[in-house]
Amino acid sequence: MFLFREPCRLGAFNPEIDMIKPPTILTRRSVFRAGVGLAVVATAMPVLTPASARAEGASQAGAEPLNGDGFYRFKIGDFQATVVSDGYGQIPIRPILAMNVSEAELAPVLKANFMQPVIEITNNILVVDTGRERILVDSGFGEKLGPSFGSFPGVEANLRRAGIAPESIDLVVTSHGHLDHIGGFVTKSGALTFPEAQFVFVDTEWNYWTGSRYESEINSSPMPDPFKKGTIRAARDSLPPVANRSRFVKQGGEITTGVHYVAAPGHSPSHAALLFTSGKEQFMHMGDIAHNPVTSLQHPEWTPIFDYDPAQAIKSRKAILDRVATDGIMVMGYHFPFPAIGHVVRRDTAYHWEAAQWIW
Repeated sequence: MFLFREPCRLGAFNPEIDMIKPPTILTRRSVFRAGVGLAVVATAMPVLTPASARAEGASQAGAEPLNGDGFYRFKIGDFQATVVSDGYGQIPIRPILAMNVSEAELAPVLKANFMQPVIEITNNILVVDTGRERILVDSGFGEKLGPSFGSFPGVEANLRRAGIAPESIDLVVTSHGHLDHIGGFVTKSGALTFPEAQFVFVDTEWNYWTGSRYESEINSSPMPDPFKKGTIRAARDSLPPVANRSRFVKQGGEITTGVHYVAAPGHSPSHAALLFTSGKEQFMHMGDIAHNPVTSLQHPEWTPIFDYDPAQAIKSRKAILDRVATDGIMVMGYHFPFPAIGHVVRRDTAYHWEAAQWIW
């Protein structure tokens, strides 16, 4: 996610000014062949059995009675789930979350929803204990941003507050290969953040970010150079260290019992949502199919600046939103306000967000 806080020196790129300017090229496909996505402001079985993977002092995620201080627990049927905050930072709505919208179109929407042109945005990491495995979905920015781009990273500290040691993670499941989703795989020193985990990817998404195309596509995009470099660096730094402990699943395939990928391409070449099923309950981790409850749900045709193929992303967004609204499935939005869980409700020709009631 593009996060802007620290003023730039005179003559340097200033995101708070420059990124609010409309892109010079607004042709959707030509602008975003780059796959820059969240380039920033920039295994059938686990390697160890779940029991042996638990580090000393790592309790079951449901053992602590209270929510808060960077984490939030809830249930998916018999699964124990925890949302863990990776932090937050500021981002301009236009053009970052709505590049194909004029100021005149955006202004009444912001007013109706009591929103400012620059909002606080979050990364929300999901941990699910199935009783067999402890699964972490995406990893946040890791240590690749620093204080200039917001209050990141927070995932490791907040995991520990929730009683979840990084060594206790059995599976790290990735929705897609953008910086704020894979940046936390390794530390600055190159050590694995989740040393006992197996890593899971959609096979074609892995192939893209480890192949020869992505770098030239990013470099030929109109994104500012710092963002291009951040995305390229994340793929180079984060993926090779986990290659020999990764497994690859077909788009839409089963990851493990009760957990499936759901095809949602467009934001990245093979972006995927995740569906968790336990008993009669279902829960959808939407990944980056939707970035904000207002811009993405009330106006699913609005295009965020990071979509690889905006036309396909809009199609995927509408399909996922229709599915979860029709079936009443609780969902999570990776960048929605913490704890980022709730329901999508159909309203006229679009949708509305009903956040889950906070439960202590």
